[in-house]
Amino acid sequence: MCGVAGYFLWGEAEPPDLHVALHLLAHRGPDAARTWQSPPGSVGLAHTRLSILDLSEAAHQPLHLGATHLVYNGEIYNFRELAQEGGFPLTTRSDTEVILHAYHRWGEKAWEKLEGMFAFALYDEGEQVLFLVRDPLGIKPLWVAETAYGLYFASELKVLKAWLKPLSHRPEALAEFLHLGFIPAPHSWYQHIYKVLPGEVWQVRPHRVEKRFYYDRTRLWQQPLLSLPQPEIEALLAEKLRRAVRAHLVSDVPVGLFLSGGTDSSLVAAFAAEEGHKLQAFSIGFAEASYNELPYACEVARILSLPFTEAILSAKEALTLIPRLPEWFDEPFGDVSALPTYLVSRLASQSVKVVLAGDGGDELFWGYGRYRWALRLARAPSFWRTGGQLLRWWPQSRAQRVRKLLALPTSALPEHIFSQEEYAFSWGELHQLWADTPTEPWHTPFTLPSTLPEAQAAWDFLHYLPDDLLTKVDRASMQHSLEVRVPLLDKTWVELAWRVPPSLKKPLPGAPPQYKPLLRALLKRFLPASLVERKKWGFTLPLAQWLQGPLADWARTYAHPTHLYQAYGLNPPEVRALWRKFEAGQTYLAGRLWLLAQAGVYAEREATTLPRCPAGAK
Repeated sequence: MCGVAGYFLWGEAEPPDLHVALHLLAHRGPDAARTWQSPPGSVGLAHTRLSILDLSEAAHQPLHLGATHLVYNGEIYNFRELAQEGGFPLTTRSDTEVILHAYHRWGEKAWEKLEGMFAFALYDEGEQVLFLVRDPLGIKPLWVAETAYGLYFASELKVLKAWLKPLSHRPEALAEFLHLGFIPAPHSWYQHIYKVLPGEVWQVRPHRVEKRFYYDRTRLWQQPLLSLPQPEIEALLAEKLRRAVRAHLVSDVPVGLFLSGGTDSSLVAAFAAEEGHKLQAFSIGFAEASYNELPYACEVARILSLPFTEAILSAKEALTLIPRLPEWFDEPFGDVSALPTYLVSRLASQSVKVVLAGDGGDELFWGYGRYRWALRLARAPSFWRTGGQLLRWWPQSRAQRVRKLLALPTSALPEHIFSQEEYAFSWGELHQLWADTPTEPWHTPFTLPSTLPEAQAAWDFLHYLPDDLLTKVDRASMQHSLEVRVPLLDKTWVELAWRVPPSLKKPLPGAPPQYKPLLRALLKRFLPASLVERKKWGFTLPLAQWLQGPLADWARTYAHPTHLYQAYGLNPPEVRALWRKFEAGQTYLAGRLWLLAQAGVYAEREATTLPRCPAGAK
């Protein structure tokens, strides 16, 4: 894993200082740091290296092959197969060199052959063209700033913020953040700064930037579904996952494992153990028993004979970490599980450089409660919509969330189901909170499946997975120079998972409902049913309890009505009303107060000021 940065200038601009990038990205790659500039200085590349494959100096980057130059962040899991297919005359044992040879052999078709997680910049000096390429699922990040005189890119936004001052904010990004908890790609918090989309390549020439998808994720739900008995589908999934885990274990340094005790991470652990790898397992818990999965993780590790290391995240420690969230993410980010992810990454980094994690299973196999919402809404839309207004008089928070969903057109449901399941602000609430909220809510630019449950899964896969979950894991782990690999997002496994019939992904009825029945069936090959068939927990923290206790003063400071009005023009009476309801027992509002507090922290750190509300906000 590494940090990459660089530029391609065609105007009169002064080249930025590449050593600034090396300094800001040192945590992503502490083992080596190098730069390269083209003779005229119009192109520059910078790289910080975390050595995983071929630890020798020969594999340091930027890596050069003739007049082709590469800086690369990630892992190519099929690099040996590609080298054999192409007959490449390799001088290193690194996957980096294979990318250069693949480009020389196959040109732009090379991107389609790569299997792994990656974001790289490849400059062809002879053709005077720069390629910026991101992996098909968005596991690794790549930010780009477009200006009139050139283009700048980096693994983290902080480099572009240092190179390009001052930056202008996108006012609509505030509404997106409060509605979703993250800012959806390709946009960012800033004007003219973008995230390269998963599966996208930017082809950059002087005064011309062309973007296209070399891998279109929407084609995944256009494939024919498998027409096989369930046991045969389970056998196919097991075969593909076994192959994926085996490929993800290739490393010249020790590999560990994030183990929560849930289905996905336990499944990865079980298949790794089956391969003969007794990985060191790392897990985080909480003092609050209702949020603590450590006993389950410990039991999984015992059964699989894995060494196990654990730690507890306390509210006191969380309070020391919260002010650093803007430093890690560089724009507002609302996922509270960033804190335990940071801590488990710190724990693992003391022993290993690489860990496997279980991200991806929930989006591919319907592992969230919102899929039950989507199934119910899809089954009886006319009845629910006719009676939906009656829920206005039902005080429970779930009833009120359902009522808001029933008022929406079906095409807008996936992002709103997500928003309400995450207890974020509905678009109607945003209009009350902020007078400058755009009239129309943000909508996905991609074509979703026609049926609501599949559309919900596709929406989560396109947006929540790369823009929230994978972003969280990348930033939190790389703060500790730790590489996280995600076998459940292996390209061939993902393509198979989308061919599994929806009827086999539906949560099984019962108390509690059994989410991801196919993955649970695979896991029962390794673990007892009593450990597999338990309530889904999720990787979160006791936010409401902490906001009522040790984090109360912090939250009151940054989600204060006056502070938020001065920074963003948010309506003070609406913010006060939220606090009153929360203190009166409506603890589900903790998520909204957390988002407001994060926006408030960011405003103070960045001296953010957005347009004020018109006169009338008191």
